[in-house]
Amino acid sequence: MARIENPLLLSIYGSLVDKILAETSNIEEANERLRELGRGMAEQIYLTTEIVEKTKESIMTREDVAKLIEAVYKILYDRKPTEIDMESARGSVRISDKDCIWCQDVNLEGMRGFGYCEVFSGILEAILAFKGVEAKVFEESCKATGASACLWNVRLT
Repeated sequence: MARIENPLLLSIYGSLVDKILAETSNIEEANERLRELGRGMAEQIYLTTEIVEKTKESIMTREDVAKLIEAVYKILYDRKPTEIDMESARGSVRISDKDCIWCQDVNLEGMRGFGYCEVFSGILEAILAFKGVEAKVFEESCKATGASACLWNVRLT
């Protein structure tokens, strides 16, 4: 498991997730609100990190998308994801992370379909959009709800 580098940040995020769950009527609405939170965060991340300099100006292929994802991971988390898979789903790129920083030590029961880490979906979707790539990003499974790894699907449109 990844060491919690910034417990204050994760505590703030946990509070935001709790607030969103209290204000929404269903899991899909909560997931969308977390993605929207991530989209809002992405602009600052894009403008204040090395993502612009360390990634290609134009992203044309799934391989380019995979390289962008690796760069985002390296810049945000100082590591690579567990796996980036372009083979198992046509038209998509899947990212798995066994040491997800967003849901460290979070265990939710009875929340099937909830993407505790959907904020990363929004961040990644917005960064791809800044690079001219139309994609829908969503969390397929989450360690917080019992999966062995967090898994995101980047569906290119």
